[in-house]
Amino acid sequence: MTPAERLLTVLRGGEVTPVPCSIYFNTNLRVQGHDCSRLEGRTALAIDLGVDPFVSVGLGHGTHAEVRSRTWIDEDVAGEFWPIFWQEWQTPSGTLRQGVRRNETCANWDHIHWNDAAASSMFEPLIKEAADVEAFRYLFQPLAEVDFNAWQIATAPSFDHARALGLPVIATYGQGLALHMFLMGAQNAVLFSVDEPEAFDSLASIGHEAAMRNIEYAHRAGVHVLKRFGGYEMCNFYNPEIWRRVCRPRLEREVARAHELGLAIFYRVVTGMEPLLEDIATIGFDAIEGGEPHLSRCSLEQWRDAFAGRAASWTGVSSPVLLGGDDPEAVRSEVRKAVEIFGRRGFVLGVTNSIRRHFPWANTLAMIDEWKRLGDG
Repeated sequence: MTPAERLLTVLRGGEVTPVPCSIYFNTNLRVQGHDCSRLEGRTALAIDLGVDPFVSVGLGHGTHAEVRSRTWIDEDVAGEFWPIFWQEWQTPSGTLRQGVRRNETCANWDHIHWNDAAASSMFEPLIKEAADVEAFRYLFQPLAEVDFNAWQIATAPSFDHARALGLPVIATYGQGLALHMFLMGAQNAVLFSVDEPEAFDSLASIGHEAAMRNIEYAHRAGVHVLKRFGGYEMCNFYNPEIWRRVCRPRLEREVARAHELGLAIFYRVVTGMEPLLEDIATIGFDAIEGGEPHLSRCSLEQWRDAFAGRAASWTGVSSPVLLGGDDPEAVRSEVRKAVEIFGRRGFVLGVTNSIRRHFPWANTLAMIDEWKRLGDG
């Protein structure tokens, strides 16, 4: 079986031998002669290690043709160590502005990227009041056909690489409430959910509309699996009722559409999911991925009890605690524990976050060696 066939078999309830081990490497990793800043380097490393690689692509959003934007830098802002990088957008519904600290992660930006770096470097949020949401709609629109065509050209090498090696293509099609954080920062996003619940919900609708279009495009492009990021919409940020009101109905529509098109779909979580395990389990995802048993109150046993028989589990070894730690034997023990807990059906041995340059490489080698030993046993 190819890596694509192995992963899809597990996500659709089947069993393969050995249990798949599918992990992902941070782009900053340089090891064993492999440069993980490049797709080919990450794939070659996975193949050399004997694990199941995959190819990741991301589908984004469009911008209304009438939007005009400019950027500038304030080099000397009172009380700030870093210069401030600004971007302003003029829309038919008003002008929006966002500022981020131009630190190491944002040093080379020529425009603001709505991602983790923007959230952690926030100086001035884009969304400041409810009225800003309608203006933002012009900045974040479903991809138009011309945008999709350009995306296909840009990602063609990734798809070609996947086809040549029989690898699954996984498309991140939506970010959920992470979008709010990227626009406002964590604190402002949480406060906005309480102070402006209707506007908060409208902002989620904007992201959802783009995500639904992306599901269609992913199907047309030949993607194997859809990934819905949910790491920043859990209960370490929001009350469970906010998730149930804002996220759940949209997730149900996204999963239903994916399945109508014959696509497998998984939900990525990290921490804070404990009060929502039953809710997540009943939405219909083919797999739940990630989880962090050592930095949350959700053990691997709780995870199994919630999802077994309802969704595959793609989880296992804590990246920050174990792979980033100093005890390879603890890593081996966790691999044995995960396989014992989850068994061999509906389980992909994974890591809870990407493997990074500062992690002792011996820990990753120990994880893979123990997985191979169990598979041969």
